[in-house]
Amino acid sequence: MISLPPRVALLLCSLAATAFAVSPPLRETKRGWTDLLQLDPNAARQAFAAAQTVRPSDREARLGEALALLGTQPRTDANIARAGELLAALQAENPGDDPGIAAAYYAARITQLHAPAPDAPAALAAYRALIAAHPNNAYAQLAAPKLAILLLYANVPPAEWERRAAEAEALLAHATAPEAVRDLQLILADAYLRLRRDHARALPLLERCLADALPLRSAHLDTVLIAAAESARVLGRKPEAIGYYERYLAEFPRNVKVDEIRRRIADLAAGGTGDPR
Repeated sequence: MISLPPRVALLLCSLAATAFAVSPPLRETKRGWTDLLQLDPNAARQAFAAAQTVRPSDREARLGEALALLGTQPRTDANIARAGELLAALQAENPGDDPGIAAAYYAARITQLHAPAPDAPAALAAYRALIAAHPNNAYAQLAAPKLAILLLYANVPPAEWERRAAEAEALLAHATAPEAVRDLQLILADAYLRLRRDHARALPLLERCLADALPLRSAHLDTVLIAAAESARVLGRKPEAIGYYERYLAEFPRNVKVDEIRRRIADLAAGGTGDPR
């Protein structure tokens, strides 16, 4: 399901509430965003439709209708097409306000994932354009990790892959939202390890993830600690490898991996390489 990022939905709700006492359509628009946040797209569609009966030009309500259509299950080609029409109209009318920028993001998501014939190159171009036009907007920050995935996980020659990796690294340099920074670091590190076995480039990204104030979800922390420990071990940085393994034991003392991790710690401490069995 395509869902509205909570921080963006709450922002739009607060904007709607500004005119709450004097503008009934905005009251209905606010209710629609609340319904979307509660994962009730059918109720949201009714609320946004009610808003538009009073104010057909309500751009937030039209954006909400598009997202509710995308969230309605089962997803149908007709709903996707109608959502795409609404998003295209919002962009054509005003590509620079919040609904117009949001429409660009969700149109790219449709192109990437939900169109009858998904088009990765077109989605990549749309994300690039959004980030170039509105780099500090919340939706551009959301788009950056999606663009990085499209850049890195493509069947291209090695030289082109390196150019794409450099573009993804540049996204990280300009990311301002902590969530975007974290996700870009994870995506880049995973690509370097999974696709290139490049521990030297992956380890600094993993270390930054572990040092950042924004906490990782438990499943991510499990994976990142093991990856950081293994990268440090492969690079001959035994103290760092032991430190990450020990942190793993402290964070996940009941995980099935702990016996093997204790063995690796002991081997590294004794001067060995800590190689897996």
